[in-house]
Amino acid sequence: MKKSILLLAIAMLTWASVTAQTPKSYDVGYVFVSPLNSHSKQLLKSRVMSTIDAGRVAVKSRESDEVTFTLIDAAEYLVLGNGHFYKYYPPAQDYVPAEYVSAAEFKKATREVRIYSEIPGGIEIGKVYEFKVQDKSEPDRATIRAIRLAGADVRLVTEVDYENGFRPSKTVNMSGETVLEVAFPEYRTYMYKGQQIMLASNLAGQDYSTLAIDENGVIYAEDDKGNRRLASELSFVFGEYPTIGYAGWISDTELVINDVLYVR
Repeated sequence: MKKSILLLAIAMLTWASVTAQTPKSYDVGYVFVSPLNSHSKQLLKSRVMSTIDAGRVAVKSRESDEVTFTLIDAAEYLVLGNGHFYKYYPPAQDYVPAEYVSAAEFKKATREVRIYSEIPGGIEIGKVYEFKVQDKSEPDRATIRAIRLAGADVRLVTEVDYENGFRPSKTVNMSGETVLEVAFPEYRTYMYKGQQIMLASNLAGQDYSTLAIDENGVIYAEDDKGNRRLASELSFVFGEYPTIGYAGWISDTELVINDVLYVR
């Protein structure tokens, strides 16, 4: 099955210097502003199979016509084309037959947006913002805070040796970089350039501590009793599913988390 699951567990970043003259990179996305039905055949009168709810967001592949909803442990996507109908594959962990959505209805139900991984300039460092969602099946709200990391030697693991216990094979210095704290009622996590980060000591189950970063940008490993110790090495999520598979900004008032639009 050709899956389009956006998993941070195998994600790598291509690092480049961004100058004032270099345009920021972005993903093309589609925000569903109204529900969209899929059908059993390429006919609007055919049986309705599924409904894509308003408030969801799909991201277009840079290599193909696939438009993917970021789900952590399943695949859901559309295949755009030049015809009157697009193929739609509902959420599944295995192959499912294609359903069909009208190209004209898709255009009416969505707005095309640019989604950036960089935190917008309108988001102040250290200030807490509350974002809400329309889809009541998701957490009703999330608090967001941009934090600039303190310390002169904060390292980020960007590649691991899968054959040797997930040992770090490549790191970069991220001292002074800004990370995004995302807090839901049930949990808190941290993102860097749109990807989830964790303590490098947790790679391959070497540790069971939780990443915590205070308002001053100091990094800690926190155990289940709330005890903290200083830490300085972070990692992208390798070898396990991330809590958040995708995060990006449409503007400083619109934030995409996984396949859901949050607004403030």
